[in-house]
Amino acid sequence: MCENEWRAEYCPEYGSLYCAECPFPSNECPGAWTCSMVEDGAMEVYMYYDTNGDGVINPEDEMDMEHYEVMVANCDTNFDGTIELCEIH
Repeated sequence: MCENEWRAEYCPEYGSLYCAECPFPSNECPGAWTCSMVEDGAMEVYMYYDTNGDGVINPEDEMDMEHYEVMVANCDTNFDGTIELCEIH
């Protein structure tokens, strides 16, 4: 639910990950990331790689192409060749 609330506020074009009526109970796991840890981590990665400050990670940022291609393969959910904060999150 926290993930969907974050998406609704910051990335409404990506929609929800799952229905609000999730049938699975939430367990507390030692070492599990909290929602704020995920948000902070996503922002840290995004700010690190968006070297030119244009709002996306793309070939114009200062990173090697091999690393960029790995990020695109794993994060570019709308297949536009750029990686936005919402895709990292």
